[in-house]
Amino acid sequence: MTAPGTRVAGRYLLRSRLGGGAMGAVWLARDELLGRDVAVKQVLIPVGSDPEATAGHREAAMREGRIAARLTHPHAVSVYDMVDDGGTPWLVMEYLPSRSLAQVLADGGTLPVQQVAQIGAQVADALIAVHAAGVIHRDVKPGNILIGEGERSDGLVKITDFGISRARGDVSLTQTGVVKGTPAYLAPEVARGQEPDEASDVFSLGATVYACLEGTPPFGMTENPLEMLYRVAGGDFQRPRHAGVLTRQLMRMLHNDPAKRPSMTEVRDQLAQLAAGRDRDVTEVLTARTPLPPTLTDVRPVAGGQQPAVPPAVPTAAPADGTPAGTTTPPPARTAVEPAAVVPPPGTPEPAPPPAAVAPPVDVPPRAAPAPRPTARPPRRRRGRRLAVLAALLVAAALVAALVVWQLGQDGDRTPSADATGSSVPSSAPSTSPSATPTAASSSPPAPETTPTTAPETTPAGPAPGSAEEVQQAITSYYALLPGSPEQAWELTGPRLRAEIGSREDYIGFWSDFSAVQLGPVQAQDGSLEATAPVTYTDTDGDVEPEEHVITLVRGQDGRLLIDYDVQP
Repeated sequence: MTAPGTRVAGRYLLRSRLGGGAMGAVWLARDELLGRDVAVKQVLIPVGSDPEATAGHREAAMREGRIAARLTHPHAVSVYDMVDDGGTPWLVMEYLPSRSLAQVLADGGTLPVQQVAQIGAQVADALIAVHAAGVIHRDVKPGNILIGEGERSDGLVKITDFGISRARGDVSLTQTGVVKGTPAYLAPEVARGQEPDEASDVFSLGATVYACLEGTPPFGMTENPLEMLYRVAGGDFQRPRHAGVLTRQLMRMLHNDPAKRPSMTEVRDQLAQLAAGRDRDVTEVLTARTPLPPTLTDVRPVAGGQQPAVPPAVPTAAPADGTPAGTTTPPPARTAVEPAAVVPPPGTPEPAPPPAAVAPPVDVPPRAAPAPRPTARPPRRRRGRRLAVLAALLVAAALVAALVVWQLGQDGDRTPSADATGSSVPSSAPSTSPSATPTAASSSPPAPETTPTTAPETTPAGPAPGSAEEVQQAITSYYALLPGSPEQAWELTGPRLRAEIGSREDYIGFWSDFSAVQLGPVQAQDGSLEATAPVTYTDTDGDVEPEEHVITLVRGQDGRLLIDYDVQP
């Protein structure tokens, strides 16, 4: 019986069991020859298995060892050795004190977009090496992605578990009717019985990214594997609601047609660029650590209920013997807090805060797919303070005009007074009163002449503040600028949308993937800053995506309406 203190192959001293399943158990062991900790995987052979089945289990272990031994990559767990101990195969691997990404999500909920992009870029970089070695992983999922813990490995991202991976051309592994892999993260074509390839790994990585952002894989979860396979094979899933600038790239990774998915190299480069933003170099993203302290997360709904804003520290799932990897680490503070409890009403003007500090506004459903589609030109009518300024300028203009006319009257009055005969009076007499006071005669007429002629030009009629017409006008003006003028459209984004997007450069980059955006009829009501409208997007590949949107506006400090939230109901 295997137990702590057992020596494997006379060299590896077992210390504690780390985990495992029906196909094998993983132990923390000490390599007494080299004096280092290693992880050893014991391939469990079911009791009573016939010789053929036993041989199959052993071959599976040897296959995993051969495949993993091909890889040397900083974001893939290394294999050191393959040994046979009393007829039981053992795989000797690099030991990484860590939690799986699945544990991270279960403990703390979803993760910020930029952090997910960095994790995805690093895993994609490892999978590029996997594919270059002629291997398909076939089981990319949060449970097979490790996030290092402890002083030496904190935040180190590595993909592991090549147990069902297969090399191209390994025809001996073909089994008709058997689908291998975790159903919730399979590509649709694999669920339908097709042979997996590199594009299938792209989809599985996309499903992993989706789960990090949404709290559940694209096709949901069910205990019934056949039902799960049926869902996946159908290929229909809900567009992500929290992906922000990642939405476009994520939807390409999850395309139902494998031929339309990006290559793994394109996935890595695009995710790394999104993770880098404007403050970092893209190459730094691929080598950076990804720690998960509360400061890197923000408030976001998590499927299934609520969690406290600052959850208590939880023990990691590292070695059970109390090694440093088992120290407690507070999980991410991304939680399911009701928006109305944290944010002032949407109409409250405020400067754009940093992304991690912004929570959803009142009465707004969770954010959907693409970052709201903002307009770049400010609305035509600025109310409130701007009207007061215009009124003041109008009064000042009238006074100046009156003063100028009075001065002209003074000059004109002196000329006839020097002429005793008044020969010049007939031509001007009808337009002036015979008053002896030049000021009254010359200043009275200009007031009615100046005011009516200038007022219509400087005080145009426009929609009333808060009216349905004003909301419709703001949204229409906003979408009219997209996708051709995202620089201008950025000026019409509210603080919440800007926080979700991350930066002006990210916003511009997002719209570069679209060739056309068409806004349908905007439905709005007087007194409400929320409206609905159909929006149709055409990407640069010609794909058309019709959507229904709920759009929330907020009034800026200068009185104009800004697009602050844009979601699918």
